[in-house]
Amino acid sequence: MPLKVCLVGAMGKMGRVIADTLFHGDFSASVAIMVDPRLAEDGSKELRAFKDIKEIKDSKIFDVVIDFSTPLATMESAAWCMQNKMPMVSGTTGLSKEQLDKLKVFAKSTPIFWSPNMSLGVNLIDALLPQIAEVLQGFEVEIVEIHHGQKKDYPSGTALRFAETLIKLKDGEIIFGRAKGKSDNRPLGEVVVHAIRGGTVPGEHTIYFLGPDEVIEITHRALSRKIFALGAIKAAEWVISKKIGFYNMNDVLGL
Repeated sequence: MPLKVCLVGAMGKMGRVIADTLFHGDFSASVAIMVDPRLAEDGSKELRAFKDIKEIKDSKIFDVVIDFSTPLATMESAAWCMQNKMPMVSGTTGLSKEQLDKLKVFAKSTPIFWSPNMSLGVNLIDALLPQIAEVLQGFEVEIVEIHHGQKKDYPSGTALRFAETLIKLKDGEIIFGRAKGKSDNRPLGEVVVHAIRGGTVPGEHTIYFLGPDEVIEITHRALSRKIFALGAIKAAEWVISKKIGFYNMNDVLGL
C-alpha cells in the first residue's frame, strides 16, 4: 500500500520541495493532507488542507506526519502524534533543549524521528568526527556555516550537532562567534561556531581542524534542498515500521 503523508509546514521552503519531490518522484508515497496556516491565506483549494494539525480528527487517512515547520508548530505536531499514536518525522531546526527533551518524552508513546539535517553526507561526517578528532588531538577547531538570508535560526542545527559531537570528545565548550577583543591562551577544548546569512544558499558547513603547520577542512555543501526532501521521505518510510522511540538519521542509515 502506498505511504500516505500528512505534511506539516506545507507552504514553507522545505514543505514545497517535499511535496514536489513526492509528486514527481518514483515513490510509493503521496501527500494525503497538507497543514499550514498560510494555506487559507493564499486561497489554496486543496481538498484536504488544514491551518492547524489539531483540526484533524481522523488519523486513519494517513500513515505518518512529516513536519518542517517552526519549533512551536513542531511541538504541537508531536503532541498530536503522541495522542494519536502516529509516527512523526521532523527536520525543524531551532528547537530548544527543553523542546528536544519533550520530544523524547513524546517518543515514549509513539515513534518520533528528528534530525536537523537529513542529508547522507552530513550524517556520515558526524559519524566519522569522533575518529577524526581522536587522531587530530591538539588541533584547534572552528566551524563555519552559511545559509540563505531568510533562515530564522542561527547557528544552524547541523553546526550545533557537529560542535556537540566534538566537545564531548574534547571536554570543552561551544563558543558562538567572537566579539571585538583579545584572547590569550585559548583553551584547546573550545569549538568556535560562526554563522553567515545571505543570498539563497541552501546550506554549507565547514569544519576546520587547525594544527601546527597544517589545516584540514571538511566541507559539506548542499546544492539544493532536494537532498533534505529525499532524506525525510526515506526516514518516513523507515520509521513507520518502528516501535516507540526517539530516532535520528544515524538510525536510518545504520551509522
